[in-house]
Amino acid sequence: MSKKVPLLEEVLKYKKENNLILSMPGNKSGIGFLRDDIGKEFALNMGFLDITEVDPLDNLHAPEGIIKEAQELLAETYGVKKAYFVVNGSTAGNLASIFDAFNEGDEVLVERNCHKSVYNGLILRKLKVKYIEPVIHEDKGLFLPPTEKKIYKALDRCNNARGIILTYPNYFGIGYDIFDTLKDLKERGLTIIIDGAHGAHYGISERLPKSIVSYADYIVLSAHKTLPSLTQGSYLLVNNDKNVDFYLKAFMTTSPSYLIMSSLDYSRYYLDNYGEKDYDKLIGLANKWSIKINTLNKVSILKEEDLPQGYNLDLSRYILTLPKGYSGHKLLDYLRKMKIQCEMSFACGVVLILSPFNLEKDFEKIYNSIEKLDLSLIVDNQYQNYYSIIPEKVLEPYEVFDKDFEYVDIKKSIGKISKEALIPYPPGIPLICGGEVISKEAVEIMLGYIRNNKTVIGIEEELVKVIK
Repeated sequence: MSKKVPLLEEVLKYKKENNLILSMPGNKSGIGFLRDDIGKEFALNMGFLDITEVDPLDNLHAPEGIIKEAQELLAETYGVKKAYFVVNGSTAGNLASIFDAFNEGDEVLVERNCHKSVYNGLILRKLKVKYIEPVIHEDKGLFLPPTEKKIYKALDRCNNARGIILTYPNYFGIGYDIFDTLKDLKERGLTIIIDGAHGAHYGISERLPKSIVSYADYIVLSAHKTLPSLTQGSYLLVNNDKNVDFYLKAFMTTSPSYLIMSSLDYSRYYLDNYGEKDYDKLIGLANKWSIKINTLNKVSILKEEDLPQGYNLDLSRYILTLPKGYSGHKLLDYLRKMKIQCEMSFACGVVLILSPFNLEKDFEKIYNSIEKLDLSLIVDNQYQNYYSIIPEKVLEPYEVFDKDFEYVDIKKSIGKISKEALIPYPPGIPLICGGEVISKEAVEIMLGYIRNNKTVIGIEEELVKVIK
């Protein structure tokens, strides 16, 4: 009988490293709960608060008491008609929204820069898809949200679009001013779903981008990404629904964690009581230190003026970019050795998710680490930029699900229909979706990732699944 507990042991070991957490979760490994006395009490007693639906603790699937009250307070904070605690992460919220908004066979516009759960929802709900073309910032090597022009171009290709699914902001904290566009789409009768996973804090301060929640029918916010909530804690906000209660219950566990729900309640309370002041202070610190870090002339912290007109930037995170010829993935590894945990890396940079719980000494640590950085150690002679190709779609994603397939060498897959999504990671955005033709350009991009020891989800030992 084994005496090892490998997962627990490794997590405890990681905790002892005492890393500066600039990744998810938004509670920063518990620090976020230390803002006040009730948060501290929650953190100190967390292991003893794991309970189930007993009187008087209400029931998430049929709330009548304290959960009902907590969700009503949440709706009030965000100014929406209905609000729900989601304990399965934003995945459950996205699936519930898609199933409630659309019927099988409906045609929907979908931004290619979507979370995997959205793509899964398209298959499960058997929807017809028109993809919105990606936008690439060539100089900085970033994916950008689609512009108004890109959205309407995709809409013009539709026969009878019933709705649109967008990500706002994207994983870099970048958004586009689409508020008037959303109003117009609503007037045209389209149902709007927003995956706002990274924007649960938006709108609480004038120094943050504008909140999008009032412009959509369904908005999913990953509270655990930026707020003091436990991992998997999310909000589903609804302004116009059919029977979302049913679908949310169908996709959500019947044994919801009271720890997660309590942390979601605390996150809402935090925004109401401390959000504006704390985020103003954070952004002030972030701006001050970004100037200092940029003067080192080793990395460049992205500024809103670096983006094309119409785009906005979440100033509560750092996007560190490098000149071409240097590796963002190696920069992430370097910062990890310096005991700084980044959120993610991309070809020429890294993302750091800051929080109001970061102190001056945390910014000093970032500065000192960049100052000590030897750029010659992170050279990348095989620079792999992001991609902007538009594959030919032959079959809907759901149509390929049950079709027979075979494995072929990736180099021999050109011209064949992909069985699954082929997703270079990072950034985790499909290069080819199921039902699309694999092009020569796509193969070259994927081979570039493989040469650089990067992951391409959907490829196994340089073999891909294609429709027979």
